[in-house]
Amino acid sequence: MALSIGIGGVSRAGKTTLATYIKDLYPNKKTHIISMDDYVHEPDKIPRIKDRIDWETPASVDYERLKKEIEEAKKKYDLVITEGILIFYSEEVNKLFDKRIFIDIPKSLFYIRRRNDTRWGKEPRWYIDYVWESYLKYGRLQDPASDTLYIKGDQPYSALLIDEYLYKVA
Repeated sequence: MALSIGIGGVSRAGKTTLATYIKDLYPNKKTHIISMDDYVHEPDKIPRIKDRIDWETPASVDYERLKKEIEEAKKKYDLVITEGILIFYSEEVNKLFDKRIFIDIPKSLFYIRRRNDTRWGKEPRWYIDYVWESYLKYGRLQDPASDTLYIKGDQPYSALLIDEYLYKVA
């Protein structure tokens, strides 16, 4: 039976880096990493904000297709890691995770990382502010008291802490 992990946090917090780190911690496990970024709707079906596509809203994500991918991956792999800024928004998707990891970074670090990320060209300050506000609105855990490992994204990861959380015996 696969262990399914959801990793959430604001843009540029280190979700993909952590997913790869966890995969590397368990080289003997057949692991599949799913990026929520690969499960967005076509751009013409996504709302716009001013002159930009609004990637930061739940309406941009095809949660049904993402849910099916996670369900199928759980049948084929030992470890399924799904990461994304809005990963915990959908209750149906959230229910598929056995474990949840939330990466937190300070707003100041988010701004620096996002400003330095030029994959989509230079982003205006208002849009970077909007990304942060959307994260606060949609990207947080619905049930913050749930069994979740909180990690500071501005500090090195602890293999021991992660291993104990993922595979602790109750």
